[in-house]
Amino acid sequence: MPAQAGGSGAAAEGGAAVEAATAETASLSLADSSLPLWFKPELFVGPEFNPVAYVADLKRYVPLETLSSELHSHLDALKSKLVEVVNEDYNDFVSLSTKLVNVDGSLARMQRPLLELQEKLEAVRSSVAGASAELQSGLARRQAVAAARALLELMQDTAHVMSKVDKLLGEVRASPAPGGSASSGTNGASAGAKAGAAAGVAALSPEELEAHCRLLDRVASEVSRLQFYAAKGGELEFMRQLQPRIDAAAEALQGYLDAALAATLQSQSPVALSVCLHAYAAITRPQAAEAVVRSTLVAPVVRQVVAGHKSRAPLAGPASGGQLGEVLAAVSEGLKAQCAPFLEHTLSQPSTSQAFDFLGGSLLAEVLAALNEGMPGVFSAGVPAHFHANFQAALRFIEALEGYCTQQAQVEAFRGSAAYAAFMKRWNLSVYFSLRFQDIAGGLEGKLSTAALQAAPASKDGGPRFHWAPSAAVWAGLQRCASPDVFLPQLADKFVRLALQLLARYAAWISTGMQQRAEAAEAAAAGVGGEAAGGGREQQPQQQQAEGSSGSGGGGSWDSSATPEQLAALRQDIDSLLAALLSSFVPQLSALLAGLPAEAAEAVASSFGEASEQLEAAGQALMGAVAETLTEKSVVVLKQLRGIVATFRMTNRAQPSRPSHYVSMILAPLHQFLQGEAASKLARQQLAAAVAAGVSARYLHLADDTLSTVRKTESSLKRLKARQQGGEGGAAPADTDKMIALQLFLDVQEFGRQAKQAGVDATQLESYQQLWRMVAPDEQAAAPISF
Repeated sequence: MPAQAGGSGAAAEGGAAVEAATAETASLSLADSSLPLWFKPELFVGPEFNPVAYVADLKRYVPLETLSSELHSHLDALKSKLVEVVNEDYNDFVSLSTKLVNVDGSLARMQRPLLELQEKLEAVRSSVAGASAELQSGLARRQAVAAARALLELMQDTAHVMSKVDKLLGEVRASPAPGGSASSGTNGASAGAKAGAAAGVAALSPEELEAHCRLLDRVASEVSRLQFYAAKGGELEFMRQLQPRIDAAAEALQGYLDAALAATLQSQSPVALSVCLHAYAAITRPQAAEAVVRSTLVAPVVRQVVAGHKSRAPLAGPASGGQLGEVLAAVSEGLKAQCAPFLEHTLSQPSTSQAFDFLGGSLLAEVLAALNEGMPGVFSAGVPAHFHANFQAALRFIEALEGYCTQQAQVEAFRGSAAYAAFMKRWNLSVYFSLRFQDIAGGLEGKLSTAALQAAPASKDGGPRFHWAPSAAVWAGLQRCASPDVFLPQLADKFVRLALQLLARYAAWISTGMQQRAEAAEAAAAGVGGEAAGGGREQQPQQQQAEGSSGSGGGGSWDSSATPEQLAALRQDIDSLLAALLSSFVPQLSALLAGLPAEAAEAVASSFGEASEQLEAAGQALMGAVAETLTEKSVVVLKQLRGIVATFRMTNRAQPSRPSHYVSMILAPLHQFLQGEAASKLARQQLAAAVAAGVSARYLHLADDTLSTVRKTESSLKRLKARQQGGEGGAAPADTDKMIALQLFLDVQEFGRQAKQAGVDATQLESYQQLWRMVAPDEQAAAPISF
């Protein structure tokens, strides 16, 4: 022990020596005047010393090489001092082992009491383990005895309750009035016994009936205990042998309960009814009570109504389906008179309203069975109008049944019942919508597939006026989608999608037709192949469009044969359709979708907004085609510009002072079109601007081509005159060219005036500005354009 203490003391002294050496070195460094003033080794031993910050601070005014040199010198000094400190106590360190004597003896003396303590602990642990094992064995035996005792008590209780149930059933058999089931079998499970019990119970007075129901409730409580015990000890052989007696007792009790419930429903005793239903709930047989209510209260009413209606008008096919509303209305009135007090009582009691489903299991199930048997044709979707009327009548009947509910939870439970699911499954809504889709979409498709535009029939209901049959067919299809005689809330998404498809199909029909018309015109222009810069495209545009359309849209298609006035009238149809869509159809559809969430309503509004944009794009395509046709007609007249050169070169004409006669006819097709009422004011303004811009661009091209030809001819004449040195001829080429340019300038001015009469400011057109600068004299080219 002293040796060990001495060793620890030596180690502590060695560590202290190192620290002392470091501190001493630091103090010596302070006294060393050879160190720079910026180098302070005492900072190294400080608790908050940070090497990175130290170097970063010094390198601002000390080179890193100098700092490194000083640090290495300080390190060497520390190592030297450490060697000196170690060497001072080295002799004591070497002689430390010689001073430690009799170490093994000391260890033996320390180990002896520890071994004695270990032996005692092992002995105590062995005794504790044995006691624990005995205790665990005793607990296991105790648990086994407890389990055996519990099983024995369970069997005793089951046998006791079984005997009690048999005794109570005997009292039940003996309780009815004379003529009852006292002579029935042991358990009263036969049909004759049940009939006798029903007859006996029916003869009881209200007080006796209430007492009889209370007795049955006692039996039901015991049977419920019996069923619980049987389920708890189902693995026991005793329980398996007793199970047939338990089932027989439950069946016998149900027979008595059925008779009692039937008598209670006839007497309308609320106390007896509550007790009887509590007994049904105790033995978990609510379907039996629902069956009694169905056969006692509901079936007579439903069968009487259906049989009476069949006798007046046999309902054997789908053609009779529209009469379901009368049948269900009569059934609803009969059930209200027969079942309303019973339903009001049972649905107002939380215990009975949660355990039983009289609305679905009794009322709706009986109605569905009667309709399946006596009127199967009412569910057929073969005649959509009858199917719609029948389905609406069925929904009204469902709403009448839900009117008996006093809580929303009861409504949800009714809609989640098996009878409700079976009733709604009989209505094949997908087939109904498929037939409606074929009818509505087929009507529109028939109008769109014609080879020429057909006039729309006159509007009879005060709706929008259309010029062409496809437009009227679209509106008629939309109206049918939102018609109360066609629309069903359960198919709201499908009818909304169908309405959007009608609009998209109509817009695509127009856009595709205009695209085919443009392609046909391009193909016809390319097929001429004679004139450059579009000259061949200007000959007989309508005839070439008709011939070219056969390659893309088929010969005789509406898009190739339609006149500008017809296309403009179709544009008016789009405007009328858009106005009616936003002012009439969308509000009407929104009213039908009022029960949908706000997100769904926003999605519907957004979808119809996109459909409106598609229709507007189709209308712009129509007016573009009209503008192209009028432009081509105007260019045919504009081609006479080429004759100006020949006129001035072949004849001796004076200097021109007025525009050419053809200029006033260039925009004649546009003026003639604008005089009609085939387009709205805004559309006509846009059309006039488009035609003026198109003709102005073509005018620029022809004028540039003409002036280029004049300049080339002038150059050729000058070279020829230089070779021939004179000769007879008309006016000098330079004078002729000036007169040609002047005539073009006068024509361009007149064209601007003609455009202004059509409502277009030609000075705002880039092509006209270029045309003006090309033909105007030098003194007028830079001046503002004026007519």
